[in-house]
Amino acid sequence: MSKLAPITQNSLPLGEWLRHLRTELNLPLRVVAEAVGMDLTHLHKIELGQRLPTEDQARKLACYFKMEEKDLLARRIVEKFRQEFADGPETTEAILLLAEEAGIYTSGYRPKRAAR
Repeated sequence: MSKLAPITQNSLPLGEWLRHLRTELNLPLRVVAEAVGMDLTHLHKIELGQRLPTEDQARKLACYFKMEEKDLLARRIVEKFRQEFADGPETTEAILLLAEEAGIYTSGYRPKRAAR
């Protein structure tokens, strides 16, 4: 949906990814913040990875950048997960459980899960 060039680094943190979108269009931070009704400092902290946008802010950013809301909301969830659980030893197990529930294993390869 977006006319922006695809970002191939899907693992970029949300803030870095948003900054990439903004700079690709040569937009000043203040222009984007004003357009989505967000405080300039808050958007700056989001780009630095110090804050997360609310769901409403994420929807407005998706609309502004002409992208699917679900894509930006999914990235928001991933970033929230990263911030809360990235260093936990059980993180990989949780990801495998979510993938299994979603029926994601399509390549025939299924990583070995830790013994319980």
